[in-house]
Amino acid sequence: FDSVIPIIEDVKKGFFTQNHSILEEGRSKFEEAVKSRVPYAEKIIEEKDKDETAKKYVDLFITIQSVALAVENLINKMKTKVELKILFSEKALSEIRELYDVFQTQLRDTRDYILTRNPHLKEKIMAAKERLIELAREYDLVHQQRLITGICMPKASYLYIDMTDSLKRIARGLADFAEKA
Repeated sequence: FDSVIPIIEDVKKGFFTQNHSILEEGRSKFEEAVKSRVPYAEKIIEEKDKDETAKKYVDLFITIQSVALAVENLINKMKTKVELKILFSEKALSEIRELYDVFQTQLRDTRDYILTRNPHLKEKIMAAKERLIELAREYDLVHQQRLITGICMPKASYLYIDMTDSLKRIARGLADFAEKA
């Protein structure tokens, strides 16, 4: 978590400033951070007789792997938007920014919860999940209206919806991780 949080901030900066190199660097760093943890996980997974701690780690690894895949998908869609210079309305950008901010807070709270086991943080993680999912649903409906009225183009629509779906998957995964940790 500590290595990923600044990367997530860089990705946000690259996306909202439309800076392809910052976004690509963030994607590369995220990929490297994920890959660097795989040998340790593989070693534990391959062990035949696992103690309870190892079993819990495997369960948590699978959960965090699903979060990592959703983050990777989010970054790839952001990168596609920037590379192809696909325009989002100001409304769509502000919605993505708000959802991303909720995700970042949830990520930091998850890291802090793992370190402290503070039940208040766990409640915040669960509340952030609910808030992000509700906001994303609301924004998706408003977005549908923008698509119908021609404010949003189909190319942008696909990316927007995929980004909100990735953010929802991330929120669910972080809440699941906190629940299992």
